[in-house]
Amino acid sequence: MIALHLNLPLTDLEGLYDGRMIASGHRKLRKSVSGTDETPLKVLIVDDSVGTGAQMREIRAELGRRKLPHKVQIAVIYATPTGAPLVDFYGETVPVLRHFFAWNVMHHSAIGQWCIDIDGVLCRDCTFEEDDEAARYERFLQSAEPLYLPTARIGWIVTGRLEKYRTATEGWLHKQGITYDELIMHPAESNEERKENGGIGRFKGNFYKSIESGLFIEGCAQQANKIANTSGKPVLCMETRSMAQPNTGALLRKFARKGPAAYFRYARRLFENYKDQNRNAGFVERLQTASGDQIQKNDKT
Repeated sequence: MIALHLNLPLTDLEGLYDGRMIASGHRKLRKSVSGTDETPLKVLIVDDSVGTGAQMREIRAELGRRKLPHKVQIAVIYATPTGAPLVDFYGETVPVLRHFFAWNVMHHSAIGQWCIDIDGVLCRDCTFEEDDEAARYERFLQSAEPLYLPTARIGWIVTGRLEKYRTATEGWLHKQGITYDELIMHPAESNEERKENGGIGRFKGNFYKSIESGLFIEGCAQQANKIANTSGKPVLCMETRSMAQPNTGALLRKFARKGPAAYFRYARRLFENYKDQNRNAGFVERLQTASGDQIQKNDKT
């Protein structure tokens, strides 16, 4: 996308090493590069993220071995404090890198350990008129238009739909080719009873809290906040495309529930991240020193 916007040539890492560009159709480029062109260029390597930095260290080490004539810089969208020293540019820092993004969240293999809502995620939400607990709602259950269909098997489908609609819901999921381990539905007999028992958000949040699931993907912003605060865990809201985080009280309850070991694990992660951050910074410093020594040697020659 960046290359297209700037009308510049594009290649992958192997192409950069071999001096070849990716075919670009018939559009006119501002600059063309042949396989034998050794003219120094400004090269930007773009990745989506850097976490621990293991892969980025390999890339930088290989660039050093190749001794390319180009000025090469690296940019990522998301960087952890640990990995940030390894890149030249980043769009945003995040404390912990989860390797799923807006463009792959419904296709990630980790979806097998997640909870996924139906209405507002897998299919559109029903309208107020359709939610009549009668014929119109039955038609909606059978013919709802799909929204974000996954390409991997879901761990738990957790919905506020009533248990009495299980057969129709299972039929729609099967028709859409959606596979899953468990379908969790609200046990109430009616919408009114469901509301009296705390509503959909509390039901989903309590289930999310009871299992070892890494993420809940919810369709409604209001319910996402309720689920996060009930469970003490983050919820990805597809309505706002943002992460709903639990409030301080919910986090404290979560730590209290898990006991002192949770604090020790958290402190250990912070210490390990600090060590990795210093390691990456030292790695870059050594590369830069080696590159400077090589330049001085060439100047003397």
